Amino acid sequence: MRYGLDMLKRHTVLALIAALALSACASVDLPSVEFMGDSEMNDTVSELKPSFPSPDEVPNMPEGVRSAAEWDNSAREMQSLYGEIDVPQLEPALTPEEFDRQFEAAQNSAEAYKDDDPS
Repeated sequence: MRYGLDMLKRHTVLALIAALALSACASVDLPSVEFMGDSEMNDTVSELKPSFPSPDEVPNMPEGVRSAAEWDNSAREMQSLYGEIDVPQLEPALTPEEFDRQFEAAQNSAEAYKDDDPS
């Protein structure tokens, strides 16, 4: 148990040191230094006219949006239509023997077409 307590103290001290180091770094103001100089993009961006409205001009809620009650009514209408749909009758699946027979017929037809090709 003694080993576990010593390790806990060490980890706590290391965590405190790391937290203090990070908080000291956050309070330092670095000068703005340009390593690359001005670019053509900075000039282009400064010439652009903003086309987006300012936050004061934007409405709090979008216009023309359906209310929750309207969405619910539409959903209920769609659910009521579900019972009115007539599901078409599907043809029964081919038996394995019928599938093999049709596959053989298609292969024979393709071979006959290849044999008839003059090239």
